[in-house]
Amino acid sequence: MKEVIVHPTPELWIEIHEVPIPELGPKEIVIKVIVAGSNVKDWLHLTALNISLNSGDDIAGTVHALGSEVTKTREFAVGDRVAAFHPMMSPHGAFAEYAVAPYHTVFKIPDETSFEEAATIPLVITTAGITLFRRQGLPPPWSPRSSESPPLPLIIYGASGALGTFAVKLARASNIHPIIAIAGSSSWHLGPLLDNSKGDALVDYRVGAEDMKRLVKEKLNGLECHHAFDTISGDGTWIPVSKMLLPSTDAEKSFLSVVSGANRYDDEGIPESVKVVYTYVGTAHSGAYRPGMVKQPTDIEFVKTDPEWTYVFFRYVARMLADRRLTGHPFEVVDGGLQGVGEGLKMLKAGKAKGFKYIFKVAT
Repeated sequence: MKEVIVHPTPELWIEIHEVPIPELGPKEIVIKVIVAGSNVKDWLHLTALNISLNSGDDIAGTVHALGSEVTKTREFAVGDRVAAFHPMMSPHGAFAEYAVAPYHTVFKIPDETSFEEAATIPLVITTAGITLFRRQGLPPPWSPRSSESPPLPLIIYGASGALGTFAVKLARASNIHPIIAIAGSSSWHLGPLLDNSKGDALVDYRVGAEDMKRLVKEKLNGLECHHAFDTISGDGTWIPVSKMLLPSTDAEKSFLSVVSGANRYDDEGIPESVKVVYTYVGTAHSGAYRPGMVKQPTDIEFVKTDPEWTYVFFRYVARMLADRRLTGHPFEVVDGGLQGVGEGLKMLKAGKAKGFKYIFKVAT
């Protein structure tokens, strides 16, 4: 089979080589890749670590082979249409004709969901889900808040990107409102996702930090907000977002979630009442943060159960896709199949993916 290796230096380039179809462990599934998705980490992590790898982690395709323990569950069968989150920085990724994923991060996709749409979902929805429901303790979609519940404001910075958009979709599925979505020029797809009747609102970050904070306060309409998600987590974006949160009346801290492990988040100006919480999405597979990560979790035992939670979450993602409560992210197909991976990652690195994801059609 053909596999892409991404090289980060001196300039990003790829090579395609022939390798055997991967062998699988007892709890793994080999997937014939129809479409592979892309994420910023596909080039960023390789550059930071100066390593070469098949770095794709978003898989959509059909089941080719099942591990012995997966067979016993009777949950999947050869030929099933599936999407999967491949373990980051490990062999047998999505940029190949066949890829491998643990069965707990594989979910079935209905006939109504195209492989292209499905390839936009796995990694980012896992990041959004772990952030909102595990790290911040908000109610998950299978146990949503009652319609009689008081408002529970949530600020999402970078809401037009794939991660921010899936955070909006999951919050709405859990009846978390009002959602204050902060975005820029690529927010054309957010309107239908926001419920004005429940106070949801869109704020343009391009007005500047001070006006942005003023507008958020205005949209909150007197409500105190104790939950925020900075899906960008770069160039100090978390600092103005932290100032939009207030200390809670019961003396507990407000929560600001971030997704980059490259920062310390101890900047001057962050209110003492705000707890900055880093989401490492790799816990969906490992159940642990990596040694040396600056923002380590306070409850290590709880994090150990992230893989089990992700198993449940992925089954519910499949259900929401089936009843169309959930859809994928806007996408653009990069021509050339596996040959197009290099060009797609270069465009991603250049910041050209605005409000959509680049995907690669590996097979037809």
